[in-house]
Amino acid sequence: MTTSKQGAKTIFDFVKMIIDTHGPRLPGSDEERAAQKDIAEYMEAETGVKPTVEPFKFAPRASIGAIPYLGCSAAVSLSLYYIHPIPALVLAAFTLIFAIVQVFLYKGWFDCFFKKEISNNTFSVIDGKGEIDHTIVFSGHTDSSWLWQMAVKNPKTMILRTIYGVVGVVAIVVGSLWRLIIGMNTVMPKENIPMPLYIFLLVAPLVFIPGIYSLCIYLTHDKSKASPGAMDNLTGVGASIYMGKYFKENPDKLPDNCRIIVAALGAEEAGLKGSEAFMKAHAGDKDLLIDPYFVNLDSLRDYDHFNAVKGDSWQFTKFDKDLQDMFVKAFENAGVEPHIIVNPVGGCDSTPICKKGYKTITFAAQNPIATDYYHTYKDVYEDLDMNTLEKSVDILIDVTEQIHEHHANNKYQINKCK
Repeated sequence: MTTSKQGAKTIFDFVKMIIDTHGPRLPGSDEERAAQKDIAEYMEAETGVKPTVEPFKFAPRASIGAIPYLGCSAAVSLSLYYIHPIPALVLAAFTLIFAIVQVFLYKGWFDCFFKKEISNNTFSVIDGKGEIDHTIVFSGHTDSSWLWQMAVKNPKTMILRTIYGVVGVVAIVVGSLWRLIIGMNTVMPKENIPMPLYIFLLVAPLVFIPGIYSLCIYLTHDKSKASPGAMDNLTGVGASIYMGKYFKENPDKLPDNCRIIVAALGAEEAGLKGSEAFMKAHAGDKDLLIDPYFVNLDSLRDYDHFNAVKGDSWQFTKFDKDLQDMFVKAFENAGVEPHIIVNPVGGCDSTPICKKGYKTITFAAQNPIATDYYHTYKDVYEDLDMNTLEKSVDILIDVTEQIHEHHANNKYQINKCK
C-alpha cells in the first residue's frame, strides 16, 4: 500500500471511530471532552509520544451559538417598535453591536454573560535528532458544529435570508431614530407628520419579519441534530495526527533540526477558542515554538476544491504568502487544480496564530460556497472521498519538504504574519 493510500485509510478509520463512539461533539460538550480523551490516547499510539493536554474555559454559545438569541432579541425589538421607539432603538442597537463584536469579530467582550464550559487542546511533539531550529505545527479542531437549519433546507438562500434578517435589525434602528427625530413617539397619527411618511414608518419594518424569523431559527442547540463533523473537522485532526505517524515510521524523512507538533484544538466552532487558548499559553514560548510554521487543516472532502486559504475576511487577517505559494506548488505537483481563496465568512484557527505574528496557512479541500453538508447532519464519514484524502496526504508531505528547504535557505529571519 502506498503512503497516500495508507494515510487516507488511517484518516478515514480515525474519523469513523470517533463518530461511531461519540457522535456530534458540540463545543464544550461532554461528547467533545470524551472524544478529546480518546484522541489523546490515539495520538500517543500513532506518534509514540505522550501528548500534552491543556484544558481551557470558554463560553460555547457566546458567538455563532448566540445567533438564535439575537434573532429573538430582534423580534422583541420589532414588537417594542410599535410601543415606543426608545426601547426598540436600544435593544436593536445592542443586538447589532453584539453581533458585530461576538459573531463577526469573535472579540469575546460579552462572554462573561454566558455559561462557561471546558474544552481541551491536545498536542504531541516529535523532534529530530539534532539541535532544533524550526518547528512545523499541524492542527485540526475536535469539535463539530450546531445544525445550521437553513443550510440543510436550502443552502442557496441561506446567506440571503441571513442578510435579510440583519438588514431588518438595521431598519428597526433607523426607523426608531427617524421616529424620535420627527416626534412620532406613538403609533397614533399626528397632524405634523405627512400621512405617506407615517404609513411608511409603520409598515416598513414589517417587511423584514421573514428575515428576522430566519435569524431565530438559524441554528439549533439540539445535540441530536448537530453535525457529526466528519469533514469539518475530524479529517483535519486525523490528517494532523497522521503526519506525526508518518514521521514516526519514516524518521529518515524528518531532518535532524526539525520539530513536528501535531495538535487537536478544541472549540473552534465557538469562536476559535482553542487556537486562541493555545496562543495565549504558548505565544512567545521559544522553548516549544522554535521558528514555527503553522499548518491548519480544516475540512478535507471535495476533490475539485483544494484550497490554500490566505485569510479570514471577517477577521481582517492575511496569512503567510510563502506557505501559500508552497501549497500551490504542492497542488500542482499532486496534479490537482490549485485554488487560493479568502475565507468568506466566520474564521479559522489560523487567525489567532496570525494575530500573534506567526507564519500560518489554512489548507482545506472544501467547496467554499454554502452546501447542505456544511454544519449539518449530512457531514458524515460515508461521504468522504478517499481520493481527496490520498491527495491531501501527498500535498502535506510535499509542503513539509518545502518548509524544510525554505527554512534552510532563510534561517534567522523573523517569522511574521503580515
